[in-house]
Amino acid sequence: MNLRTALCLLVAAVFASSLGASDPPRSKADPSPKPSDIAENATAVPADESEDSPIKFSSPDNHFALRISQDPDPSQESSKAEIIEKSSGKVLADLGNAYSSQLARSVLLWSSDSKRFAYGTGGDRQRETSLYFWNGSAFKAVALPDNLPAPDIKFHKGAGGDVKNYGGGEKPVRWLKSGDLEISSESMMLSRVDDLTYTGTILITIGFDAQHHARIKHVSKTKTLAE
Repeated sequence: MNLRTALCLLVAAVFASSLGASDPPRSKADPSPKPSDIAENATAVPADESEDSPIKFSSPDNHFALRISQDPDPSQESSKAEIIEKSSGKVLADLGNAYSSQLARSVLLWSSDSKRFAYGTGGDRQRETSLYFWNGSAFKAVALPDNLPAPDIKFHKGAGGDVKNYGGGEKPVRWLKSGDLEISSESMMLSRVDDLTYTGTILITIGFDAQHHARIKHVSKTKTLAE
């Protein structure tokens, strides 16, 4: 073999090696997601729940939602709050009036099976939570236990002798996998002694029997914030 032939063979070998070192095609078994997979699985805000839409808080199965209907009388500050069937607009629960000053603080939590929800509403000084369970044709109100416990606010030394009640109440926090509901109870007091506002909060776990009767299962210790 002469020198020229040997050089040609060497160049060919180097070229073939560089081709083999390129990235191999993606295997069909490669579990890493493609950009298209991520986009298809992304959770989007329903198109009917824009900021100005009367439809809010759609259920997980997207069959139900809260509808806020404005009073036709512009002098009225209240709106109508209802749970509806989204496909037909049929009213399945009347939640009463919703005042414009309270709408921003309203919250509606659905259970994962869309058969129960907790509705919390109210203003700065008073909040309340109501419960509803599906009975096969509509959502029926379920009473919370009587005399729910209140926070035991811990005041600074001597600060609890002269206080002003700023209100409080309950709001829903989350549905648990067990089917229980966790709500928070809050109480706010102004101390005229040290001029601080004390906010006490507890978490209450509510359980339900087969007939949907509610009972208290657990109450946390009070957390107090002074500011």
